Order: sequence, then structure tokens, then C-alpha cells
Amino acid sequence: MRALGAKRILIRAAEQGYITQLVCKMPECFCPEELGGACYFVPVTPGLSDCVPTHEHFPISKREGGKVAVDNAILAHRLCNRIDYSITVGRSYASDLNRIRKARENAIRRNHEDRTRDSKKVGHRRKPVVPGSKPPLAPSMPLSGNKHRCRVGRRPLDFAGRQ
Repeated sequence: MRALGAKRILIRAAEQGYITQLVCKMPECFCPEELGGACYFVPVTPGLSDCVPTHEHFPISKREGGKVAVDNAILAHRLCNRIDYSITVGRSYASDLNRIRKARENAIRRNHEDRTRDSKKVGHRRKPVVPGSKPPLAPSMPLSGNKHRCRVGRRPLDFAGRQ
């Protein structure tokens, strides 16, 4: 949390065991898997990416009198926090969803280009599939029933198209 530049309340909540995973815990995480999903966060910078960690007052929201306390804190992406608030107060968030859609398309295109380039570098050819055999697990597939599929490796683009 410190390396990401998270607020002190999030750091304290993690130190005291209230936050145990680096995962967006909003009711709905809007960070698409192509961009890194619920586990993807970027360090806080002056530009404030949509993927920076933010504090969300939960279970008692700030609007309902929730205080800044370790037992009323969950980790959230900046964008997920903003969209959740927009939904709650009835404010439009269409521009946020459009930005997510464009970023998702860019990430899919970039991932496709990376795979094409990598396969040409290695001279990779697809192995024929034997009828009745099971395909091998992809590296990004979870081996257990993990709700959040956190990828390890190259950092994906954030919502603004930065890496």
C-alpha cells in the first residue's frame, strides 16, 4: 500500500488486518480483465489515474455519517468509487463507461499485437489438438475458485491508456 502511495487510513487498515488483499472491494469493480481487473492498481501520481487506490467508507458510507476508521474502510479503484457514487446519487457516468470501453479495445488490440510479435520471435506454432484430450491451462487461469483473477507479469494499460 505504501508503494502505491495509498492514503494513511488504507495503510493502517492493512496493517491491522482489515484489508488483506490488494483487490478492489466495491460492490461492482468496473476495471475490465483486459486492463488488469480488480487486482490492478497503479501508484498515485499528480495525474490521478483511474486505477489508483482510494478509500471507500464501508459498511457505513460517508453520506450516511460513516467516519474515517480502519473498520469502515475498503480498498477501491478511483473509477469504481466514482461510478458507484454516480449510481447512488443518480448522476450520469456514461463518459466513464465509454472511456472503459475504449481502453478495453486498446488493451485487446495491444495484447493481440504482443502475441503476434512474440509468436514470430519464437517461431511458435500451435500444436495440433488431439480429439478427446483436454487443452492445457492458460497461465492466467486460476487453479482454485479465486473470485478475483489477479494477473502477474507485464503491467496492462490503465483506463487513460498509460502503462
